Amino acid sequence: MTKVDQIIRMMRELDRGYDRTQMPVVAGSRTVLRPDKPLHGRIETLFSDDEHDGLPDESRLSIPTQEPTATSLPPDRTQGHVRGYLPNPRTNRSVSYASTLERICAYVLIANAQIHSVEDQPAALYYEKESGAEHSTRFDYRAVFGGNRYTIAIAVRPSRLLDKDGLRGTISRVNDGFLGDTADEAIIMTENELTYPLAWNAKSTIRALRGRTEEHCEWLTHRLKDVNGWIEIRHLIKGLPNSCGWNAVWCLIFDGLLKPWKRDEMLTNVPFVSVDRAKLAEVR
Repeated sequence: MTKVDQIIRMMRELDRGYDRTQMPVVAGSRTVLRPDKPLHGRIETLFSDDEHDGLPDESRLSIPTQEPTATSLPPDRTQGHVRGYLPNPRTNRSVSYASTLERICAYVLIANAQIHSVEDQPAALYYEKESGAEHSTRFDYRAVFGGNRYTIAIAVRPSRLLDKDGLRGTISRVNDGFLGDTADEAIIMTENELTYPLAWNAKSTIRALRGRTEEHCEWLTHRLKDVNGWIEIRHLIKGLPNSCGWNAVWCLIFDGLLKPWKRDEMLTNVPFVSVDRAKLAEVR
């Protein structure tokens, strides 16, 4: 969050009668999140040993985050470009990106609970142009939805470059019967869909999933039965340390138990949520 965002957040809070500068701070106190799982990778129990032989009762193995499945990895980072890898806490596998816009797309896909698999840089797809010449194209991401296994191939591009490389025509041609087993549909995502507030919310969700504590999530889930309509998050999490409460809120939004008032706005700027009663009934 930039300094401008922080100022806007504080102004909106003051309009609602809340001044965070007046919050009591106890000297020497610090709230530390204690997630149930490692922040990166996972721990796998190999076997349990109940014998009293002086050895550890459990033999555990630490499995680090796996490499991406991309068929073409991004080139080395340069001064004018962004390259990197984003650990996916849901699959314990890295997802690569080669631009800021691709990074936002990766955030959004990983933070979507309905998407069960995110593959970066899948194999090149060959198709036939209207002239009859064979051509190939490579998508940036492929997302698989759970349940019906509906697959979407995604091309990420700034809107100013769409006409330059003829991507609209390429996607239209590919959707005209050339996708095969690659995907059910091919789409284009630009900065018009991959906005900064959407990216900020998605990144916050991923961070919360990495630091998830089931004890706090269960406490907040139990609290939801007394909530009706829209409620400000600071009232909802009263009783938990601020950082633990917010972390649980992000996790329950991912689970579908909480619905933010505006998904296209940063949650800290519009901190109001409501309860999905149908989802809550399934949990209880």
